Amino acid sequence: MPLPDPFVARLQQIVPADRLDAVLASFEAPIATGFRVNTMLRDEEETVAVLEDEDVPVAPVEGVPGAYSVPPDGRPALLASRPYADGHIYIQNVSSQLAPLALAPRSGDRVLDLCAAPGSKTGQLSALVGRQGEVTAVEKVRPRFYKLKANVYAQGATNVLPWMGNGAVYWRREPESFDRVLVDAPCSTEGRFRTHEPETTAYWSPRKIREMRSKQVKLLWAGIQALKPGGTLVYSTCTFAPEENEGVVAKVLKTFGDALELVDAGLPTRGPVADQAAPGLSAWNDRPFPQSLELTRRVLPNELLEGFYVAKLAKRASTVNGS
Repeated sequence: MPLPDPFVARLQQIVPADRLDAVLASFEAPIATGFRVNTMLRDEEETVAVLEDEDVPVAPVEGVPGAYSVPPDGRPALLASRPYADGHIYIQNVSSQLAPLALAPRSGDRVLDLCAAPGSKTGQLSALVGRQGEVTAVEKVRPRFYKLKANVYAQGATNVLPWMGNGAVYWRREPESFDRVLVDAPCSTEGRFRTHEPETTAYWSPRKIREMRSKQVKLLWAGIQALKPGGTLVYSTCTFAPEENEGVVAKVLKTFGDALELVDAGLPTRGPVADQAAPGLSAWNDRPFPQSLELTRRVLPNELLEGFYVAKLAKRASTVNGS
């Protein structure tokens, strides 16, 4: 199935001209399988050694701590491996691993994962904060919530507190209580389009982009209200649409003024992610964005990475008083 024509037309305005052909080709090409070692259950070096002993063609991803990949034809061996069967590795595209790493929680931090299901990034955050830390994982939809619970417990993430409810109102339970907040927002999933999987594009439309933007603004606003002054928030999506990316971040910057500062996205400065990362747009459809939006990053897809967007915000002052 070809990509939707309106999507391709939009992509021509988003992606640098010299990289467009490669991006379009990536939607058709086989993609490597990314994964991380689940350090809540097993030491990373020991797990990689077992994979190598089983002749799994595993390679570390330069610049991305804890990330590994196997080529497309190596996926069956990875899924048949003992570390996979024992839960010592977690299949997760390298792009998906970037948001928790950009958030950079410290050991012992309290972290809020506001859109947590199915739990990929939740488990990663759990390992980053360690046994002394705590991750509150929020999911609104009941079947997805139970999938989240099963997933994090299978990863040995006993420091995760799952909570079923609307992420847009969770902050009222614990206003300005978290050291770090991740808002990996539901989106139009353009970064995961595959031409040989028609279901990936079946529900895409400009209308869906508008619907997603409305939800994203509410969730990001709520994440900011849950964040302590002095804390850090990462907003991420797996889509290209500026309305869902730069437009959402620009909206909260305008709303909260000097209480928020957009800072460097914190992505790798070397390796394949650095090669594929493009600065945020300065304008879209004749609407200018604040110059600081160029600090955000859009990861362009290739044979290793799915399309992804990351923005990092520092909270300089309270935003709750008077809300």
